Amino acid sequence: MGLRRMVYLMIKEISPSADEVIIVTSSLMKDMNSKIDMYRANAIRVLCRITDGTLLAQIERYLKQAIVDKNPVVASAALVSGIHLLQTNPEIVKRWSNEVQEAVQSRAALVQFHALGLLHQVR
Repeated sequence: MGLRRMVYLMIKEISPSADEVIIVTSSLMKDMNSKIDMYRANAIRVLCRITDGTLLAQIERYLKQAIVDKNPVVASAALVSGIHLLQTNPEIVKRWSNEVQEAVQSRAALVQFHALGLLHQVR
């Protein structure tokens, strides 16, 4: 688990484009569907840092599901990634408003905070 986390941090810092590293992006997409929530959250964070518009359209469904996830770590990671993606792909992130509205109703204060922050920046 520690080694995987180091790999996530390294990929995030190097920030290769998604076209150059198809193996890395496919591995991250596999981790987005993992049963281990920490893997899912970290994969979302890293994938959103290296993604471009075409890949974002492919993973949009997974990000929407992550926003309304029961685990607050996963939901918060997706919301923060949405805040970062809003600067590069605002038209895609604006389509997530229903899921973000649902996240505002979460019991976790951190998820509520990030959801309100994303809603504020969208509007």
